[in-house]
Amino acid sequence: MDFENKGILYLWNSRVMFATNAMQTDFHVHYAATLAVSLAKPIRIETDNGQEEYRVALVGPNTVHRTISPGTEMIALLIDPETYEYGSISNFVDTGKVRRLDESVFLPLLDRLWDLYEGQLTNDEAWELQLDMLRCVFPFQKLEKKIDERIRRIAHKIRTELPDSIRMKEIGKDFSISEDRLIRLFKESLGIPLRRYLLWVRLLRATRLLRDGISLTEAAHSAGFSDSAHFTRTFKENFGFVPSLFFGHLKSIEVRFCEPEDLE
Repeated sequence: MDFENKGILYLWNSRVMFATNAMQTDFHVHYAATLAVSLAKPIRIETDNGQEEYRVALVGPNTVHRTISPGTEMIALLIDPETYEYGSISNFVDTGKVRRLDESVFLPLLDRLWDLYEGQLTNDEAWELQLDMLRCVFPFQKLEKKIDERIRRIAHKIRTELPDSIRMKEIGKDFSISEDRLIRLFKESLGIPLRRYLLWVRLLRATRLLRDGISLTEAAHSAGFSDSAHFTRTFKENFGFVPSLFFGHLKSIEVRFCEPEDLE
């Protein structure tokens, strides 16, 4: 099949979005839920129950599946099940299954989805688009962030000092906040539990290093994983790919780290 591989990878803490025409995977399972939207031709997804075609598919967490869609322009959004946004649509997600969604609901987003695919959106516009994609599943209210200044500083500390000086039981000590209150305020402020935020920051740290040409072992250790096997296992559990396979394709894929350095 002759076509030019195209892809852009957008990375945030708690979610990942692919814009690609070369989605072809082996059978895999991952912790994140996936919302996949075709821009033209249907997407083919296979599970234990057989293979089906979808214009819009919602793949529940821990679903054994593979996607067989080379040459199909599509957007795939992977979202952490412990986020505020996932919780808002969770009644419409079938864990371990693929749900077919009404494509007509997503048609108003089509022009912006194409712009995303072509790399014409800013990081902020890409963020708003993925929220609108999730709202097409269920029209939840945007999380109104009222961020405690201590949480803002703690999140900054995690992003800048990870991994050596960060220990979950000790994070709040320098900010005069108890562990229990820290855990509650962090989820209320940022929409994701502290322990999951720590994991995503580590994954993104290692991903950035891999993109910059650092070896798998060095990237794993630098991001606080015990070894390359630990990082590889965690990466696959969250993304559905082993890093070596994933980054083997990044030569033709643009990678965008979209998380701002400072919280708004």
